[in-house]
Amino acid sequence: MVRTLRRSYRIGLLSLHLLVGLLLAYGMGRARSTEPPAPGQWRLIQWWLRRAGRIVGLRITVHGRSPQGAVLAAANHISWLDILVLSSVLPVCFVSKAEVRDWPVVGTLASSSGTLFLNRGGRDAASRMTGQIGAYLRQGQSVLIFPEATTGDGHGVRRFHARLFGAAIEAAASVLPIALRYPHPEGVNPLVPFIGHISFGAHAWRILGEHRVDAEVYLLEPIVPTDTDRKGLARRTHAAVEAVVTQATPQESP
Repeated sequence: MVRTLRRSYRIGLLSLHLLVGLLLAYGMGRARSTEPPAPGQWRLIQWWLRRAGRIVGLRITVHGRSPQGAVLAAANHISWLDILVLSSVLPVCFVSKAEVRDWPVVGTLASSSGTLFLNRGGRDAASRMTGQIGAYLRQGQSVLIFPEATTGDGHGVRRFHARLFGAAIEAAASVLPIALRYPHPEGVNPLVPFIGHISFGAHAWRILGEHRVDAEVYLLEPIVPTDTDRKGLARRTHAAVEAVVTQATPQESP
């Protein structure tokens, strides 16, 4: 009964909040924007994202300091919740599959926050995206990628694909490793990983019934590219993230 009431209450709040998001997107003229948000726009965008996170029950703890200047941020990927968590912490544009741009409501909100859309499977798609990320970085806009290219269970970190790390090398920008955890007495909150064959709707329904979902964000030491070896840069970033994700917590200790 409590979960049902909680879900109903949150769904009502989210519906209103989505409407506010659409009004902001059109009011700022960013409903179909292909440019990164201006600083003043970021304040509104992050306010909206933080509020959305609180509505769904997120409680975020941040370790480390925000970087100075534009960076290519790279994080492990566990759930759609990662977007709300990470964008609440840093004013970053994400890279998303192109189909998202045409989704009702979500596509408009994603475009308004400066999301870069990748046409997966195209012959030169990754090269074009690397160029777009590099252009954002040179304009002073940070970009966040999920180099695993899929979600995991939160207990480990899959191999990082190296192609998009080339943007940091081309733009002479640092890479910011970010480790994301959803702590729980079982080690990782078992409700959070968005894996397997569960639909988004079913997963969101499950999350909205929870009293709260704790998230930890570790902003690690930036890595300055020293050569043109994007694979080496990806490996160094992966090692930094993996070291935090796989470390034992008090709940996991025997």
